[in-house]
Amino acid sequence: MYDVIVVGARCAGAALAMLLARAGHRVVVVDRASFPSDTMSTHFLWQRGAARLHAWGLLDQLRARGCAPIREITFDVGPVQMTGMGPAVGAVAETYCPRRTVLDALLVDAAVESGAELIEGFTVRDLLWSEGRAVGVRGHLRGAGESSLRARIVVGADGLHSTVARRVGASAYREQPPLTAVYYSYWSGIHHLGASFHARPGQLILVWPTNDDLTCIYVAWPHERFRHVRMDVADNFRSALQRVPGLYDTVASGRREERFVGTADLPNLYRTSSGPGWALTGDAGHHKDPSTGMGMSDALLSAEQLAEAIHDGLVGQRPIDDAVSDYQDRRDQLTANGYALTLSTARLAPLSVKLEAFYRAAAAQPDVARQVLGVLGGSISIADVYSHTHIETVLAGGHNRALHA
Repeated sequence: MYDVIVVGARCAGAALAMLLARAGHRVVVVDRASFPSDTMSTHFLWQRGAARLHAWGLLDQLRARGCAPIREITFDVGPVQMTGMGPAVGAVAETYCPRRTVLDALLVDAAVESGAELIEGFTVRDLLWSEGRAVGVRGHLRGAGESSLRARIVVGADGLHSTVARRVGASAYREQPPLTAVYYSYWSGIHHLGASFHARPGQLILVWPTNDDLTCIYVAWPHERFRHVRMDVADNFRSALQRVPGLYDTVASGRREERFVGTADLPNLYRTSSGPGWALTGDAGHHKDPSTGMGMSDALLSAEQLAEAIHDGLVGQRPIDDAVSDYQDRRDQLTANGYALTLSTARLAPLSVKLEAFYRAAAAQPDVARQVLGVLGGSISIADVYSHTHIETVLAGGHNRALHA
């Protein structure tokens, strides 16, 4: 009998298992995959995500596995560019872009070292119930017969198409349909390219240095163009890169090392993430378009919030179902900013005249540019930067500066 079963051992599930094991609980984490292994994902760990790794004593290990800090990002919206970094979160001022083969394995290793039991190659088929309460899971090891595990609480950290969410009947809310379709791949020989965000009407291009001196390049199109794009991904990718002066030629000077990976399965939603004996975390409980690269940082955040709630329940400070219910409310509050920004970004809409003027003024005011980048990185509230009052103040400041130049 375990205290907690975590279904899914990637960044949300492994982090949750590690934190609960460190708190002295008996935890088992199961996954159909083995580690290290890859999964479709953005790579950004914004400052708030990297700050979680720092707090857990893992950030130096991430660096040691070949993930260099990124200290500058170019934010390019076509007529205007600004370069810099948003405010630090705690002691962490840099962002990181690890591959999932690296980040997930790091967290899985940390969970096991902390005392969690790992079962790889285990596919969960169903949950066990007793008097309306989840009490375990039923599934099978690769190449073996069916078996079951029991615990005081079962957590689904098994991604957007979560088996746990499906079996408990978790309902979605604040839903928005998919807005983009994306493809990405990795290039060698262009590691001198810095991290950059290029927004054009109907297009988004993200460039980020990652492990092994590779650069990952990601392109998003409006969701309805997916069928057309997939007919010739390389040609559509090339056309997208040509919209950014010099980018295509630079990329063409390198070598693509892996196949293109893509999807149009990018819904935006929250799910009910707590119930009798169960909880959801990571993409299983909240999924959004990858255009702002917030998924991994939010996964670490939600794992930490859920670990605190489950711990309070297991040690008797509060009824466990009440504690986990409060976790869902807290998660929703902490991710609301990023959700609003992501939905806005993923619409790939042209800049309004006023927003273009705001960005031009911000580019001439370093403190404001830092705030814009802080919103993108999730360290500053979107309302604080993009409110009508703040935009008008920035426009007035830029205008007065120009008058006195």
